[in-house]
Amino acid sequence: EGLPGHSGAAASKPSGFKQRKEAIGECRSSQVSLDRFAKDYVEDYAPSHPANAKPFVGAQPKLLAQPEIADSVESARKTMVVIKALNRLIAGAPHGVHVVLAQDAGSSPIAKALLDSSADEDSPDGAPSIISLSPDWMHTLPSLQAPERPETRGRLLIFVGTPGKYLSMCARSARGTFDDAHHENRLVILCRGVCMLPLGMQEQNVLGLDSDAVFGAIALAVRARGAVVWGHGPGTRAAVMQRAFGYVIPQPMPAPLAADGEGGGAATSFQHLVHYVEFLNRAKLAKPSLPVVNWYDTGLLVS
Repeated sequence: EGLPGHSGAAASKPSGFKQRKEAIGECRSSQVSLDRFAKDYVEDYAPSHPANAKPFVGAQPKLLAQPEIADSVESARKTMVVIKALNRLIAGAPHGVHVVLAQDAGSSPIAKALLDSSADEDSPDGAPSIISLSPDWMHTLPSLQAPERPETRGRLLIFVGTPGKYLSMCARSARGTFDDAHHENRLVILCRGVCMLPLGMQEQNVLGLDSDAVFGAIALAVRARGAVVWGHGPGTRAAVMQRAFGYVIPQPMPAPLAADGEGGGAATSFQHLVHYVEFLNRAKLAKPSLPVVNWYDTGLLVS
């Protein structure tokens, strides 16, 4: 059936095949039209991101076959981009600015000058700008009482130095300060040759810049807002600065440490540890040149 010479069969098969072919062509044409309609709809009505939401070209991830080091021209361009953005952020910070200096920022003359010019007569609450030492730096300074920590909530947070030290993460010394500032798009971190800051609508990294020039611009912009207030409490700047940058008058030697009784229980044992740490702090204050190091574990089981 369907071969030439059979009555009726040869005429019906070509006719049905032609109808199916025409139907397939109509379906393909309809699919093309549907695709074109969907594309036009997306282009006309779908919300698009504003131009300033596009990541900065220096922050876009890319695969490097060979290491790239920014030359002087590229470094100068990135430095000017960051300085211009930071000047705008500092001048327009509605709740003020908080500059936090890590321990490795202490060697910078810009940091020393900014600390020396800070005022510690008044409380930092409501000040246009606050400057303070990071917890990792404060932990290295001998002290007999916990230092005050300024409130950073709502302020533009500018952290100068290395923010991700293992001890800081284990001790949770920041206590969500970085997370809150990052989520609210008000976090600036300046390290050697790299700066993370809000560009457009998101935090981005700019690598290969002159960090000293950027730090100098930050100091000028912060001073332009008004008085820079010491953040660790009124009247405490001189004592902290002496311990951070050099001692002047040693304090009296503490009495020899003697433990009374057995360490019977967690509370008593912890009190012995507290007295031991206090004794070492007093010994360091009495003999500034004496190396004093506390070794302890900050792992998952002990902290």
